[in-house]
Amino acid sequence: YRPQRSAQGAVARVPGAIVKNKTRVIDLDLAAYFDSVRHDLLLAKVARRVRDAEILHLLKLMLKASGKRGVPQGGVISPLLSNVYLNEVDAMLERAKEVTRNGQYTYVEYARYADDLTVLVDGYRRHDWLLQAVDRRLREEFAKLDLCLNEAKSRIVDLARGEAFDFLGFQFRRIRSRRGVWRPQYTPQQKKRARLLQKLKEVFERYQSQPIRRVIDEVNPILRGWVNYFRIGHAARTLGFVKDWVEKKVRRHMMRARSRSGFGWKRWSRAWIYKTLGLFADYRVRHLIQA
Repeated sequence: YRPQRSAQGAVARVPGAIVKNKTRVIDLDLAAYFDSVRHDLLLAKVARRVRDAEILHLLKLMLKASGKRGVPQGGVISPLLSNVYLNEVDAMLERAKEVTRNGQYTYVEYARYADDLTVLVDGYRRHDWLLQAVDRRLREEFAKLDLCLNEAKSRIVDLARGEAFDFLGFQFRRIRSRRGVWRPQYTPQQKKRARLLQKLKEVFERYQSQPIRRVIDEVNPILRGWVNYFRIGHAARTLGFVKDWVEKKVRRHMMRARSRSGFGWKRWSRAWIYKTLGLFADYRVRHLIQA
């Protein structure tokens, strides 16, 4: 969405903030963001950066074709436009960081990717005023952009009380290590795993009469894309579950083709399934450098 700023990069900013005691989280949910972008405001923002009249005219035609509001999802430049629309929100949060800075320490941190935004504020109660001020200013900025909040899904989360929040497919919380040190933990959301398994299940059902190599050709790209995104943080247990689940589905597929029950544990080794059949096998967790 932005140069050198990926979804994983946004995720990486959160654990570092939690380590520095930013344990109160402003978790705001924008209602139907991509459908709510006002064209006049967006064009005015783009015009400040782009001087080419022809490009602005083409952009105006593209937006007009999508109706009175909104940015068409799936368009080549739609992600860029959605970020331009929220630039002032980023600028406000950067000012909040600098105004309250104490040397190298900042009392506010945030991470955003497209319309997914999370703001973390210092957990000490003497900074209640800052939490309230940032929450108020965020709402004011969204109001200026004519964006509505989904109040049912918007909340203040206190990690110090054992609460958790979701951001870009991960669930974040704070846990105590065996040595008694508080540290951040982030894992793939349960609903993300459930959606993946449902998608894979549909593939196995659709190709149940096909050779297993044909099934694997369909399954591997799905697995690779999902795992490459979620293989960060504390995802080992989730990835292990997915790997075992898929292997069992492959084994059952082959046993059904032979009108047999069971999983064929003695018939086919794991090495044969992953190396000979070529089933996706790289479920290693990778450490993401915290921003």
